[in-house]
Formats: sequence, C-alpha cells, structure tokens
Amino acid sequence: MSDIKTELKIYRKLVEKGQLDRDIEGDLFLEFRNVEVRAILTEFEEELDFKTIEVAGTLYLLPNIGNGVLGFTTKDIRESVATDARLVDAYLLSYISMFILYLFYGGRNRNPKQREFLRISKLIEELDRRFTRALAEGEQAEVLEETYALNFTKIAELWESKQDYEERGRKTKTGTILNTCRLLERENLLRLVDEDRELRPTRKLDDLMLNYYLDDRRVDEMKRFFEGVELDA
Repeated sequence: MSDIKTELKIYRKLVEKGQLDRDIEGDLFLEFRNVEVRAILTEFEEELDFKTIEVAGTLYLLPNIGNGVLGFTTKDIRESVATDARLVDAYLLSYISMFILYLFYGGRNRNPKQREFLRISKLIEELDRRFTRALAEGEQAEVLEETYALNFTKIAELWESKQDYEERGRKTKTGTILNTCRLLERENLLRLVDEDRELRPTRKLDDLMLNYYLDDRRVDEMKRFFEGVELDA
C-alpha cells in the first residue's frame, strides 16, 4: 500500500518542472501507472484544482482555469508588465499570447500546426495589420466585444499607441511582445532564439496543443475569434 511519499515526489516534480519525462524519471513515471498511486494523485487534482495528462512518454501538469496558485492570474500578467500596469495591459498580453498560438496552430487541415518558427518582425506586422483594420472597421470590433465580453477597441488603441517597434522598452511594440513571450517561455511553451528575433514552440507546447487542447471545437472557435477580425479572412 502506498505511503503517499511516491505521490508527493511525482507532484513535486510536476510543480517544479511542469512535466515528468519517462526518459529522465523512469521510476516515477512507472509509479504513476500504479492504480493506488494514481488514485491518490486524482485526489490531489481535485483538491488542488489541476489535471495531469500523459502525452508520448511525458506527464504534464495543467492548472484548471481560475487556479490562482498553480496558474496565471490577470494580476500576475499585469505585474509582469509593471507594478502600475492597467487591466488593458494584461488584456493586450493575453491577446498577443492567443494570437501567437493561432499563428502556430491555426491550420485548416488535420494537422493544425502551420509553422515551425515565427519572426518577431512578422508578428508585429500581423498585429499592426489586424489592429489597424479593426479600428477602421468599428463594427468588427463591436462584434468581438459583444461575443467575447472583451474591449477589443481599447486593446487595439493601446497597441497603436506603442512606440517604434525597433526599440525594446516597455512602451514599444517589440518590448510588449518580448514581455509576452517571456511569460510563455517561463512555462516552457516557447523559446526565444536568434537574439530574441525569433519564436519557436517547444515540444511541450506541441504536445499540449496537438494532443489535448485542439479538438475540432476549439480549432473552430480560435478561427472564428481571429479570422472574424478581418472581413475578408
């Protein structure tokens, strides 16, 4: 019978690294398959508001929505910008995060992944185009706001107010994107390479997006959200 030490070791690894790999922690990975161990970990999941999934020899810990202990909160995102950041600053970073995922995994075929890397300059161009178009087509922004309870106009105006993107300060476009990317990098979801000029998804992000998050419903919802910004998308 389990003495709970094994479950605590597994939980600690998942909290510290966000994942547990069979190739590195083979003994603990096998213990996860033990019925008694799994039963206790399920109780952990219920009490601590997270779930554990297995993909291709790796266990991942996923905080449930609203988990302020293991996951990100709006306050965390605001404070990543600055201590005096506004709510709209957090919403802009959240939107950029979702848009990055869309650009990587918004494909229309059975494998939704559509690129292996993304240049920061290209991301800025895409955001410029979408925000400018959204502000010009006020009706489109209103549709987004009504559908998703999101003040898209304020987000677009904040982006447009940013300084020239070649600089990297907090109030520039490049600085805002890098701040967003570092949040994702901290969770081992993205890597910044080529002196922070390029983004690459990690294996963890591929595993989670392609094997857990992106069912047909979520892919369709993501397309409606981002392609709805542009009338001719």
